[in-house]
Amino acid sequence: MTVTAIEPCGFFTWDALRAGWYLSWRILVRVSLAGTALGIAVSLLVPLLGAVGGVIGVLAALAVIAWIFTLVPRIASQWSEQRNGRPLDRWLHVWWGITWRTIVVALVCSAILGVPAGVGASLVAAYKTSALGVVGGAVVGLVVLANSVSGLLGQGWAMSRVVAKELGGAAPMAPTWTPAPPEVTPVVAGPAPSPTPRSEPGAPSAAGPEGKRQCPKCGLHETERGSVIGWYCTVCGWREGRR
Repeated sequence: MTVTAIEPCGFFTWDALRAGWYLSWRILVRVSLAGTALGIAVSLLVPLLGAVGGVIGVLAALAVIAWIFTLVPRIASQWSEQRNGRPLDRWLHVWWGITWRTIVVALVCSAILGVPAGVGASLVAAYKTSALGVVGGAVVGLVVLANSVSGLLGQGWAMSRVVAKELGGAAPMAPTWTPAPPEVTPVVAGPAPSPTPRSEPGAPSAAGPEGKRQCPKCGLHETERGSVIGWYCTVCGWREGRR
């Protein structure tokens, strides 16, 4: 039996980017569908029910927000089960661990990319359609792209660290051997018993005392062999049949 260690993804790695995309697009799809359904429901309830419809809409919005908070630990648990074979149990710890790490990464990236973003925005505002304005627009676009990528990296890195911490740094033990089949002791057949010779009916059995044979009829050895009639019993009168 071996234990596989769980290592969190490095920040600038392909695994972190994939993990961040796994978490982000699932949240985005669910939130978009829930927001669309909520907007349609509110737009129908308010004209029909007035203030009551507004209250129902607020309560529905709060329920959707509470549901959104459960998405992060639920998706992280699914990712952990697919990657490591074990789900996560402490959802509140998972949500908090991923959330604060993601916020810290976003603040750091914003501080680093804030300077080029400001320069690009200034060039666009000052020169607009000129060459410098185009350069400024390109800089702003690159900053937005860098922010998106860094957000995915941060989410994937944060999720992998939380999963490794929650699972104790070890995946479930897996066997590295296969049980050997049970040994089968070969059965050695003994020599076949030789058939017991059977005396033909009417023939005398083995010789008894003084060379006399046993009579097959009465079982005595009072037999004699004549020169003409062959073997015969002097007690019961049995005679050997002619062949």
